[in-house]
Amino acid sequence: MKGNIGVCGCICSDCRIYETNCKGCHAIEGKACWLHEVGLSICDFYECSVINKGLTHCGQCTEIPCEKFWKNKNPKLTEEEHKKIVEERVVLLKG
Repeated sequence: MKGNIGVCGCICSDCRIYETNCKGCHAIEGKACWLHEVGLSICDFYECSVINKGLTHCGQCTEIPCEKFWKNKNPKLTEEEHKKIVEERVVLLKG
């Protein structure tokens, strides 16, 4: 898997805060600077796959895509857009 892909399959280099405020999931141990905005202290994908299951990323989990992929939806996206993104992330992680 490419180095700029997060635990959940998001492409880090596509994010506006990557490199300036974030060095990637493993470097920051799942503690992204924006998590307080959604009421979390650690990314739920990171906590589940890395901390709880000892995996490197969600693509190694037999439950992918789990409910975390469906509940963590950008409110600006339609259901169809979100479904497409989840499917792309799963392919990327399993690739």
